[in-house]
Amino acid sequence: MKLISALLFLPVCITAVIARDPLSYVPDPPGLYTAAKPSGVTTLLDLIKSRPELSQLADTIQIPAGFDKAFDTAPTWPFTYFAPSNEAFNHTGQYYETYASTPKGKMWLGNLLNHHYIPNSALTTSNFNSTLTRIQTGSYLYISTQSVSGTLTLNNIAKVVEGNIPVTRSANLKQGIVHVIDRILDPSAQVYELDQPQIGQEFIAGSCLNLDLPYC
Repeated sequence: MKLISALLFLPVCITAVIARDPLSYVPDPPGLYTAAKPSGVTTLLDLIKSRPELSQLADTIQIPAGFDKAFDTAPTWPFTYFAPSNEAFNHTGQYYETYASTPKGKMWLGNLLNHHYIPNSALTTSNFNSTLTRIQTGSYLYISTQSVSGTLTLNNIAKVVEGNIPVTRSANLKQGIVHVIDRILDPSAQVYELDQPQIGQEFIAGSCLNLDLPYC
C-alpha cells in the first residue's frame, strides 16, 4: 500500500520540478545566510546605487543570481571595478538587448560583470601609462589598457570618464577603486598577446594553477 501511495505521489513531484524552466535560477531558500555588513561601510553596490549615471548597472546586477549579495559584501581584499555607465549600456545594440533577456543571456551577464572586476588589486589611473599593456580580470580573461591623451582606455575603445573613486574604506577593510567607463567590456573581445606587457597585479585564485602554461 505504501509503495502504491509513493508511486501516485511521484508524478506530482516530477510535474513540480518540470514546471520550472531548467535554465532559470532556483529561488533563494528561506533563511539563506547573508553576510553581515559593518555599519558605516560603503560597499560596491552602495556606491553604484548612489550614482544616477550607474542606474542601469545597478539594475543589471540584480539579474544574475547572487550578484546583488556579492556586490553588497564588505570585502577584506582590495579590488578594482570598471563600472559601465548608462551611456555604455546605451551603446550595446539590439543583439545585446535581445540576448540578455533570455535565460542563457541572464547567465552570460554574470560573466560580463566579472569581466569588469579585478580582485586583489586596487589600481588607480596612475598605474597605467601610454604603453599598451594588458590586465587579467575576474573572468580570467584579459583586457588591454593604455593611457591615450591622458585618458585611460580599455580594449582601445572604452574610456574612463571618471576614475579613482574609493569605496569600502575602513580600519579593517581593504580599499576598492572604481572607474566609470563609457563602453561595456565584452568577454568575447579578450585581448591577449604574449608580447604585450602585463600590469603588475596580485594573484587571482584559480587563474593559473600550472606556471608552465604560457598564459600564467
